Amino acid sequence: MRNKAIGCLIIFLAALIVGLYFVGPSVRDKLFTTQVASEDTITTTRQSTTNETTTAATTVSQTQTTTHIQQVVTTTAPQNSVYTEKEENVWATRDVNIRAKPTTNSKQVGKLHEGNKILRLAKGTDGWSRVMFEGEVCYIYSEYLTTTEPFKVSSNRTVIDPTGEDWNLVVVNTKREIPADYVPKLAEVASSGVYMDYRVAPYYNAMYEAAKKDGIILTPYSGYRSYARQQRNYNNLTQQYMTQYSLSKEDAAAKAATVILPPGTSEHNLGLAMDICNTNSTFKNQKEYKWLTEHAHEYGFILRYTAEKQPITGIIPEPWHWRFVGVEYAEKIKNSGLCLEEYLGIE
Repeated sequence: MRNKAIGCLIIFLAALIVGLYFVGPSVRDKLFTTQVASEDTITTTRQSTTNETTTAATTVSQTQTTTHIQQVVTTTAPQNSVYTEKEENVWATRDVNIRAKPTTNSKQVGKLHEGNKILRLAKGTDGWSRVMFEGEVCYIYSEYLTTTEPFKVSSNRTVIDPTGEDWNLVVVNTKREIPADYVPKLAEVASSGVYMDYRVAPYYNAMYEAAKKDGIILTPYSGYRSYARQQRNYNNLTQQYMTQYSLSKEDAAAKAATVILPPGTSEHNLGLAMDICNTNSTFKNQKEYKWLTEHAHEYGFILRYTAEKQPITGIIPEPWHWRFVGVEYAEKIKNSGLCLEEYLGIE
């Protein structure tokens, strides 16, 4: 019985194998195709995933690159200036160049001299002002322009020739002035970068060296000043007094003239005076001042402005301001107790 069952099983399996051989190609193909399709799907999916990852990475990279470029452009691109339109007269606070465009690299089309007026059309946030110059729209740096008209002192003064034989005794004050175009021949003193009239420089150098041997350093603080610089200093102080004390231009100018003389009326414009060490009222208590009061006349210098003589000179006490008059006259003037105007009989 058992053998019979085994024989039947063998016959069944053989039949099954033969059946699959003859009728199974389509099934095998289908099964094979399905398997291949599944592998292709997996492969395709993997490739798709890889492509998507690559695409995503490329997109991120491009986005980052684009963002970086935008940031660079935003950082380096110049900001557009905004100009506020307002026509008004302005004055130059110093000699300043007039440009064709609002940049120092653009063509210079002219120059506006200190104290001169020009029509401003607009003021920009880039630091430039749009102005009208000889019928053309041009530009000037705003820092050198002011809407406050400079006060011009009266020109009703006696004009003095500073080139005469007695050049060392020339007196300038609020009533007496030198020509605006006068510029003395200069020489540096004490290797300081400060200058005086070349005829005076040797005397100052000698005084400097003599004081140095005594342990005193007579530092040249302020010597020759140009007419333009004197004008600027005077106008600035006048404006300061107008603001600080709420004074009119005339009153502020008069007050300023007791501290900084108007251009052409200062001994610094002559190149004959030196402010020594500093311009502090406490200088009168310093050892340098004491040395000068004892020895300056030996080198041709006198103390020019004192409190006692202010009613005559019109200038506040300046213990730092020493004027060259020459060795011959310095000792005489010192011993007389007179100021230079009194000694020379000049009102």
